Amino acid sequence: MEKIYGYKEKDVIGLAEFLKSRQNVSLTSTFTEYGRLNKKAKGTVRNLYYALAKLSVTDKEFCQKYLDGKPLQVSKIVEFNECEERQLIKKILIAKNQGLSVRSEIMKLANGDGKIALRYQNKYRNAIKNNPKLISEIINELSLNGINVALENKSKSVYEGVTDEQFNKLKNEINNLVGKISLKTQKENEFLKQRIIQLEKENLKLYTLLYGTNQPIDALKFFKREEKSKMLN
Repeated sequence: MEKIYGYKEKDVIGLAEFLKSRQNVSLTSTFTEYGRLNKKAKGTVRNLYYALAKLSVTDKEFCQKYLDGKPLQVSKIVEFNECEERQLIKKILIAKNQGLSVRSEIMKLANGDGKIALRYQNKYRNAIKNNPKLISEIINELSLNGINVALENKSKSVYEGVTDEQFNKLKNEINNLVGKISLKTQKENEFLKQRIIQLEKENLKLYTLLYGTNQPIDALKFFKREEKSKMLN
C-alpha cells in the first residue's frame, strides 16, 4: 500500500475528504468523529491533521492533489512570556488561598473558553511540577503581602502510572518467588536437622569409643584432660 510522507494514502485521502464536509466545526470534534468512524484514536487523527497541515504549506503539489490547493489552517500557538506566566500562577494561587478551586479560577481567567482554559491549566500544572523556583518566588512574594499559600504536598505513589494488570502480574511474580524461596528454605532446614541428628549420633559413638559410656561429656573438658592414653592419635 502506498504511503505519503509515512502515512497511508487511504488515510490521507480519507481525512482530506472528511475535512471538506466539516466546515465551521471545531477540530476537536472533527478528530473525535473521524476517529470514531475509522476506528482510530483521536490523537492519531490529530497527528495526521497537523502533518497534512504542514505538508499543505510546504508541498504545493501535495496540497493541489489532495486538498484542492487549499492549505489546512492551524492556529498559531503563542507562548507565554515570563511575566504572563508569573501573573497567571499568582492569580490562581490567590484564588486557591481564598478557597476557590484551581479549575474554577482557570475558567474565570479564560472567560469560559475551553481551549484557553486548557492552555492555562497545562501551564499551571507544568510550573507546579517543573518550576519549583518560580513557585517559591511567587509564594514568598504573596507572603510579603500577607497572603499565605500552602500547596498540597502529595508524595508520588509508587503505583502511579502502573496499570492494574501490570500490578497484579508483578504481585503474582513476587508471590511465586517468595514461595520458591520459602520451599527452598524449608528443604535446607530439614537437611540441617537431619545433619544435626547424624552428627549427634556420630558424637555419641565417639564418646562411647573413648569412655566406654554413652553419656556425653563436655568436649572442651575432654581435650584439657592430661590422660593422654585416652586421646586419639
